[in-house]
Amino acid sequence: MRKILVWAAFALLACPAIVVAQKAAMHGPPKVLEIVREDSKPGKSIAHRKHEAAWTQAFIKAGYPYSLAISSVTGPDQDWFMTGFDTYAELEKLNDSFESNPVFRQIMETFSPKEAEFVSESRFIFAKYRPDLSYKPDFKLGEYKYFNVLVVRYKLGSGPDEVGKIVAAAREKANPDSHSIAYEVTSGMPVSTYIHFTPIKSLANWDEPPNKAFGDALKEGGFYDAVGKTVQLAESRLFAFNPRLSYVSDNVAKANPSFWHPKMETAAAPAAKKEMKTEKK
Repeated sequence: MRKILVWAAFALLACPAIVVAQKAAMHGPPKVLEIVREDSKPGKSIAHRKHEAAWTQAFIKAGYPYSLAISSVTGPDQDWFMTGFDTYAELEKLNDSFESNPVFRQIMETFSPKEAEFVSESRFIFAKYRPDLSYKPDFKLGEYKYFNVLVVRYKLGSGPDEVGKIVAAAREKANPDSHSIAYEVTSGMPVSTYIHFTPIKSLANWDEPPNKAFGDALKEGGFYDAVGKTVQLAESRLFAFNPRLSYVSDNVAKANPSFWHPKMETAAAPAAKKEMKTEKK
């Protein structure tokens, strides 16, 4: 089941921005993030995404704000729909609008029931932005095609402070050419869970050798000892931006129009039946 799409739209050219409930954009990553995570049933991912694409188009026609969806490339077959807000109060207000807005309510009543055919599990997650754990969060979203998503869960009683300080010092020393946006999960996942989003332009980036200066700085700072002491588990997964399930601003799309505005698939018209002719004997 899905209520709202979006990591909305990083709408400005120079830096990420979002549109919240179609108000003026605010700069930087959203302070509050709602993630709707959906697991596709085996063999149902293609049909599921066609269903979601139709759902997205219905919301766009109804005047819904900019949206971005990501689909898993590695790990479980999932789609993540993320919505950004300035406050939790704004999140609540937009969720409430699905009851008061007859168009939104009709869209939900039309598309929600069919989700059971495609989705084995869905999860709602709330998270808050952690600028102290992020790195160069201003980037042109339209130039990228992937997020590497790192989910880190710390041991109870521990947190990211020690590891975060070591990583920040290593970044300052090595100045890696990368970006990272960090969120602390506040509800919907185990306690002390953090999600880090790193944008990637192409998988060819992974063919390049790792940044040795950054790796050396991490080692010198005691990174691996700190991780072993504080981290319970960490999972790294690749997600692709899904333009058919997304709605981005023109400023974002113009960086790669053919990617962000793909031709939508349409069902082929049934072939006309040929008339059967019989010969007279």
